[in-house]
Amino acid sequence: MKRKAECNFARKAAGSSVEDLFRAMGPGDLEEMMTEAGNSEASLPEAPLPEGPIEMCVPGETALSAGGVFYRVLADAGNVWGDAPKIFNEYLEILSGPFPPLKEAPVSLSILKKAKPSEICYLDIETTGLGNTPLFLVGLMYARDGKLVLDQLFARDYTEEKAVLQFLSDILGQFPVLVTFNGERFDIPFIAERMAVEMIDFSPPGAHVDLLPVARKVLGRRTPNHRLQTLEVFLLGRKRKGDIPGSLIPVAYHEYVRTRNAVRMAGVIHHNRLDLLSMMELVTIFMSGRDWECRD
Repeated sequence: MKRKAECNFARKAAGSSVEDLFRAMGPGDLEEMMTEAGNSEASLPEAPLPEGPIEMCVPGETALSAGGVFYRVLADAGNVWGDAPKIFNEYLEILSGPFPPLKEAPVSLSILKKAKPSEICYLDIETTGLGNTPLFLVGLMYARDGKLVLDQLFARDYTEEKAVLQFLSDILGQFPVLVTFNGERFDIPFIAERMAVEMIDFSPPGAHVDLLPVARKVLGRRTPNHRLQTLEVFLLGRKRKGDIPGSLIPVAYHEYVRTRNAVRMAGVIHHNRLDLLSMMELVTIFMSGRDWECRD
């Protein structure tokens, strides 16, 4: 059954290589992907009765902030994907090398050269809508003790959003540099709005690298658009498999809150992790100094 398959896929993802979670692109795949992305009428398929809570599908623990309790999924990326250490080491090598000429790498990326790897935090959020609606998942990725760490803050219902936001406000104070994809126009304003609703003080990191304008400047019209999954296709040469479409994520969360069946939430957490990892890989590519050749 589809929901059981989704949960099994999420479990099998642990320890897999990144390539195991993607598949090679074939003829017509890009057109199919664009059709799926533009299908605003898509709906979730019917599903069987609830099968279990979030703890059953995604290992984590109940955490506490000044705003209350929430579910925290903290993992070494190497335990999630077998080749994460290799990807991380390539990233560290790029950060430690000389910065490419400005004509080859946008100046905004120079912020990353001036920071220590442990001072950089990647961020991606999942929400219940596009504005003035609760967020329910904040994905963070950062370097700690020589390893790449995935740190995901999950609200198990709408009342836990405040606890997630309070913890986020506290933890972001540890990082001088933030990296997002479209964070300047979406993630950070959205977070700031939700912080204001919950009356939480929020000061985002002073330095912010948004990879969407970087991609637009670097790639121009060499790609059909600059969505993250499109860049995965053209720059990383892969297409996601077993991934929930972003347009269905709010519906999936509302269903989870109603049924307490976390099967699809495991897929959303997986989706969020892939977003974070691809962002770091794009930084490696954009800072490499080579001419970026889009793959067919």
